[in-house]
Amino acid sequence: MNPKKLAYIILFTIVNVNGFAQDPVIHGKPIAEIFTDFHLHPYDTIQTSGFALNRAYLGYTFIPGNDFSSTIVVNAGMPEELAPGSVPKRYAYFREASVAYTKGKMILNFGMVNTRIFNFQQDFWGKRYLGPEFQAAYGYGSVADLGVVMDYRLNKIFKVDLSLLNGKGYTNIQFDNSLKAAVGITITTPRNISVRLYADMMKPAGILQNTLVAFAGFRNHLFSFGAETSFKSNLDMVNGHNVWGTSATGSLFLNHKSEIFLRYDYSASTLDPEAKTQWYSILDGTYLIAGYQREINTNVKVAINYRRTNPYSPDLKNTNSLYINASFKFR
Repeated sequence: MNPKKLAYIILFTIVNVNGFAQDPVIHGKPIAEIFTDFHLHPYDTIQTSGFALNRAYLGYTFIPGNDFSSTIVVNAGMPEELAPGSVPKRYAYFREASVAYTKGKMILNFGMVNTRIFNFQQDFWGKRYLGPEFQAAYGYGSVADLGVVMDYRLNKIFKVDLSLLNGKGYTNIQFDNSLKAAVGITITTPRNISVRLYADMMKPAGILQNTLVAFAGFRNHLFSFGAETSFKSNLDMVNGHNVWGTSATGSLFLNHKSEIFLRYDYSASTLDPEAKTQWYSILDGTYLIAGYQREINTNVKVAINYRRTNPYSPDLKNTNSLYINASFKFR
């Protein structure tokens, strides 16, 4: 189906829903997320050491009833999250500004919405406050975008999501004649095994760009393990600049509040057979993080961890660092 026709159908459905015919009683709940850390680079005089505030989200979810809800979240962003060419500074932007319609097995979100490229892996890993997921860290996609997302649960095992997005992310909102279409399938078995398959596609300026992600994980009361592989064609809309990589995470649960965890990323770039010159992504390399996490309560987590990066670029050096991370989350 043509993406524009699909958008018209979804918007027509939303407009003609009679859920707003009655005067609702509005309820709601606040949203707050704060990620902070103390980091130390004992063998590196170039990297900084000290305290950092990595995230500060404030928002609210409105629940007026009649199957509708609305969420607004404002983020005090980091300078490195700005679009290229911007003046480095602290700034605020809408991380989420969406309306959701729930009916039976279907949930429809529109506005500035959470994308589905890695939200399942984020929940499985459960440690976003330590750093971004593989796809966000290496430029495969954004956590939020303008558009429409539909989630539909077929049964207890299978869930499908369809997305139609601008494709520019939430920090660089632009409009052109292209849209990003995405589809995802989530499989959750009674035997604690989870599988996630995702694909998206867009074609701005005549350059076809697509992303493929496959994830599988297992979790019980003793340990968890997850692994995924990702591929993206024509990175930064340059023909032949294809990237791929793998990421694995694992945890050993000492009790219901403490665990030892590990994550390993491998990022690489490939040459399109039609490309005329060799190239490599500046993000090619490996990344390791290992440590101990303690859940103070349902809202606060603390982790002590060691990190090592091994970039493939000859212009970059390996790094070793120690971190103490803390997360406060209420939503």
